[in-house]
Amino acid sequence: MILEPKYLPKLAATVGLFTRYGLADFAKQQGLQGIAPEPESGELDGAPSREKATAFRRRLVELGPAYVKLGQVLSTRPDLLPESYIEELETLQDDVGPIPTEEVRATIEEELVARISKLFECFEDEPIGTASLGQVHAATLRDGRRVVVKVQRPHIREQLADDIEYFRELAEFLTAHTEAGMRVDMVGIIKHLERALADELDYRIEARNAAAFRRSLAEFPRILIPRVIEGYTTNRVLTTERINGVKISQISPLARIEHDFHTVAEELTRAYLKQITIDGHFHADPHPGNVFVVLPEVENPVTPSEAKAMDRRRVTRPAATPLARIEAQAQQHAAPEPDDIDVRLSLIDFGMTARLSNSLRDQIIRLLMDLSDNRADDAAATLIEVGDELPEFDRTSYIRDIASLVTRNFDLAVGEVHTGAILYELINTSFHRGLRLPAELTLLAKALFNLDAVTRALEPNFSPIQTIREYGNQIAADRARRELNPRKLMQLVMQSGDLLTALPHRLDLVTQRLASGEFATRVEVPQLRILLAGLQKVANRIFSGLVLAAIIIASAMLITTRKTLGTWGFVIAGAVSVWMVIAIWWGDRRKRRE
Repeated sequence: MILEPKYLPKLAATVGLFTRYGLADFAKQQGLQGIAPEPESGELDGAPSREKATAFRRRLVELGPAYVKLGQVLSTRPDLLPESYIEELETLQDDVGPIPTEEVRATIEEELVARISKLFECFEDEPIGTASLGQVHAATLRDGRRVVVKVQRPHIREQLADDIEYFRELAEFLTAHTEAGMRVDMVGIIKHLERALADELDYRIEARNAAAFRRSLAEFPRILIPRVIEGYTTNRVLTTERINGVKISQISPLARIEHDFHTVAEELTRAYLKQITIDGHFHADPHPGNVFVVLPEVENPVTPSEAKAMDRRRVTRPAATPLARIEAQAQQHAAPEPDDIDVRLSLIDFGMTARLSNSLRDQIIRLLMDLSDNRADDAAATLIEVGDELPEFDRTSYIRDIASLVTRNFDLAVGEVHTGAILYELINTSFHRGLRLPAELTLLAKALFNLDAVTRALEPNFSPIQTIREYGNQIAADRARRELNPRKLMQLVMQSGDLLTALPHRLDLVTQRLASGEFATRVEVPQLRILLAGLQKVANRIFSGLVLAAIIIASAMLITTRKTLGTWGFVIAGAVSVWMVIAIWWGDRRKRRE
């Protein structure tokens, strides 16, 4: 129960977040007002402002890592929060207090079962990045390779377990008692968050994700994903190659003149479309802090394409570990290194990923193609197919709203189209019209929203619509080629041959029976006999009630003139009533036993 004493401080803190920092309208929309007391005079109430947004961000940090994760999710929801709050929450990606150096060293030595001096040639105590679940340090291995070491915060698992249990109770309460909870699958979102946090807390899962994405994106030579150092990785310590790049927000004007960023923005978009539409496994957190620009004049780790080009071995030894086998496959399937490569993009931090089922993947492909081709009615139909209709859902009004939204965004100029924001608007419209969409679609919108921010930072006039349209056509062509391979064609020919062989005989049988008047059809309805028996039972009881009412009325009319006959009528009516009650009770009891 959410109102248990152990949850009350967290509940008051959560509601206070959305009632005391200029977000009273948000709280009202989500049904949070009234759960906690009104803010006292002098507290941060009233309209949103930059100061209140800053206070809101600081309060999230004070409440702990789970609330920081909540803030990071909200930072990608421009349909829910004002712009000033979105900008403040984006700084949560890097603005978290550091872990004490002694605890960092103790964790590494405990996990890797060796002293720091034996493991590394050099280890920098000053962190190069902090996050809600851990922090990153630069180091150099004994063989001279420059790496980064991510260390998990101590006791973070226990703290997150308590917070997730509370969020689960809160989601169940809001689902049962608020209009927003009825429209949004809050319990499903919390379960999805729980699974995502469980994956993020096991760095071995992140290591496998990084290796899998390095293999999946090996056909994009301008995308660099650092290799995982497997021997230096456990469930609480993750070691990868170090990227020497600059954040996309720090690209100098001179670099923009000297280098072509349009090509790399298009390749990044195509890489994400491949993850979403073909692999069904995509990086769900490509915010600007997780993407670095790698300039050609700076030394960096190699891509699978470069590693394949530099490999001069005649005989390749079989890989001994799972991650080594994935790397071998990445190099085997890597695209050739182009001669005109200028800049590259490096992706890091693969703790938050999402997977799509085959059916949902196909529906998302159709939705993206509908949006890129301005087919508003088809986009609405796809969303209805994906979601669950609530009782108040109005299909006509919903299709009209979606058509207006899609048309309005299609008419925007190049550089103004934001695919992630459009998808968020579709989700928001579905919410208000009574269509519940799966949580995976929100994660997809989050990924595309962040991807829009990255590509706009690289090339302000880049439009993803044309890339989506071209990639969608390529997917359709590839799928057609797969469906028309010799094996599929042979299977189709064999099945069609069997049908054509049997068809004349079957048509002859049908026409003979039609001519002789023997043609009949049979319709079977499941449980029809039970339904008819129930209807007959109801009819019998209604008839008995009418007969009983007639006896009572007749007895009442006779008792004034023929008292004896009227009295016997009432006695008979009473006996019949008792018999009916006993028969109904006994029959229902016997049915329950059966």
